[in-house]
Parts: sequence; structure tokens; C-alpha cells
Amino acid sequence: MNRTDERASRQPTATLRTAPLGLPSVLRLRPGSIVEDSLNCREYRVERFLGQGGFGAAYLVSRFSGTKTFPGRCVLKVTIDAPTWHREAYFGHVLRHVPALVAVHSSFACVPDGRGVPLYCLISEYAEEGDLGGFLERNPEPWPELRARREIIRILGAVTRIHESGAVHRDITPRNIFVTSKCELKLGDFGIALHRAGRKDVPADAFAPRFAPSAIQQGAKSWRPADDVHQIGQLYAALLSGVGSRKITSREIKRLACSAHTKSVLQRCIGERRKCFASAAEMLQALEARRPATGPPARVRSLEGKRVVFTGGLSLRRADARKLARRAGAIVEDRVSQTTDLVVVGDQSPHWKAEEKGQKLLDVDREAERGHRIAIVKESRFLALVGNKRRR
Repeated sequence: MNRTDERASRQPTATLRTAPLGLPSVLRLRPGSIVEDSLNCREYRVERFLGQGGFGAAYLVSRFSGTKTFPGRCVLKVTIDAPTWHREAYFGHVLRHVPALVAVHSSFACVPDGRGVPLYCLISEYAEEGDLGGFLERNPEPWPELRARREIIRILGAVTRIHESGAVHRDITPRNIFVTSKCELKLGDFGIALHRAGRKDVPADAFAPRFAPSAIQQGAKSWRPADDVHQIGQLYAALLSGVGSRKITSREIKRLACSAHTKSVLQRCIGERRKCFASAAEMLQALEARRPATGPPARVRSLEGKRVVFTGGLSLRRADARKLARRAGAIVEDRVSQTTDLVVVGDQSPHWKAEEKGQKLLDVDREAERGHRIAIVKESRFLALVGNKRRR
């Protein structure tokens, strides 16, 4: 392990990127060093340092010996933290056939010459354009909506597999999304991914604070699949805005140059945790369906006993509309819930989050996906219902 190849040492090293001085010495590998996987009879020559993170350090390596069917250039990740290495290797093996994930080719442990500290290694797929955060720094242009949507759907397919296995990723950030030479996105870095133990939620004890959902930042003790979805929504917004260095706000999403449907999906991703898509599968269904409600629209012939919510601007004062509804036997509510029967929609409000929809209409979509269909009527239909009741 870590012996220097004579042929590599003759090459000029001025252009080779070396590990920073702040990196622990055991993780510092010199360009030209040979890393040996004795179990699989493979050797890799270190070309340059790529970066460091929670896992440890990453290097670009080329296969020096071993089977020719193995990729020529790969990423070598090294760490001294065994649990992190085990998680990366485990998820890499379990999800090895999922296209939108960075492929993990092999994992092994060794003891570097003269160091005595076990070094845990992972060989994975090399994405030529690096991570998405760096890619957007170099190319800060917003992606076309169709292209962004296509890549997010691929990522959602992969995360759906993760959620179906009972696990959460907890770190779907631009630094853990990698860009191939064809500008395809792949999710990597499973260093803090965890499976749920029985019915217990995964603890929120490890995450990237800057990209964590608001519920986690405010002290929530568990990390749910909905929190992964929040990060995927932020990832989608990063592509559409060209900004990958921070979270995108609800107000910024309103100004994105994309369809109202996409804005609706994004707002549901980053909104209140209890109103967010509960899993990647739910977000994927909404993104692909483009029309969340199923079945024929609910019909209302009378307001008697109906639970009614108002949204948007009406021609009459909201207080007067509430009085008319109550006189007609309705129960007026402030928010859409699983018991709501009818939403009366007025003109578009400047506070609406997704051009055609405000939070209440987004909540109607959420209830429709859960099998609870809510009737939506215009003000004219509401006045007709009230008029019919008043003439009785």
C-alpha cells in the first residue's frame, strides 16, 4: 500500500493536485502512489486529490493492474472511520443496479506501510464533471425545465428504491450529486444513510446544516423520508435557478422561469413538513402525473353540513361570504384538511405560491393523492348554491 511507482514518479508533478496540509496524515496519498486491493488482486495509481468531506478524502485513480473489464479511471475514497465505510459499502452493494446512483465497484481495508492505522477504501465510479455544487459554480446558468425534470425523475427513482428498503439518505445536497460527461446526475455518498430499526424513525443526528429542512433546523429529533424529499426539491430548484450554494426560498420559487405545475411540486417539497410529499415515490407520482386529482371531480348540490374553505380574492368581503355560507348550513374552516368538502376559489392572490395555486389548493392536491377528493368551485357557483338555499 502507498508504494511509489517509478514510472509514475518520472512524470511532471507540478500539475498534480495534492491533498491539503490540514488533512490527517494517514489520509494523505501522494500522486503516483500505488494502492493495493490484495483481496481482489488489483492495484490503483493515485493521479490527483479530488476533495474531502464527512467520509474522508477522495482521489482520482487509474487501474494499474487487475482485470481489464474493471473501469480504467475510478474514485478512491479513503477513511479511518469503519462505520462510515461499512455504510457506503453496504448501500453501494445493495443498490448496485440502480442507474442514477454512483456505482461502487469494490471496498477493502488495508494497513499503510509503517502507519499501523487501518485505512478503509472504496472504489467507485468517476463522474467527469465533479459534484453539482462545483458544476453550478462554473456554469451558473439555469437548466431548461425539461432537462431538469428528466434528471430529477431519475434521482427520484433511485431514492424511491432507498425509501422502499426502509432507509433514508439524509444528505442529498449538491455536493453529493455528481455530474457525468453527458451531464447526467448521479447520487452518491451514503456515509450517513441509515435503515430504520423496526418502527423507529432514523435519528436526526447527522446532516448538512445548510441544506437541512426547517423542521430539522428547528430541533426535530427524527429524519423522515419527507426530509429527503425536501432536499430533492431544493436540488430541483438549484437546477432551475443555477444556484447550488444555498437553499432556495419559497419567494424565489415563485419567480422561477418554469411551469405552474413545477412550482406547485416545489412548494410542496419545501413547505411544512406535515404537508410535504411523504416519500420520493409520492413526489415522483406528482411530477409524472401533472394532474394530481384522480377520478371525476367531486360535485356539490347543497352547502348543508359541508365544511367549506375560501381562497383567493372574492367580489364580496370574505366576512360576508362566510356569513352566507353559514346561513346555508355550511361549516366554515380556515384550512384544508381531511374533513374539508369544498373549496371556494376566487381570483388569484399575490400571495399564491405557484401562480395558479396557493397553499390551500396545494393542500387540496395533497388530500387528492391520499384518496380524499375535495370539490372546487368558483365564486359564481358558490353564490348560486347560497341563493338556492336562501330561496328554500
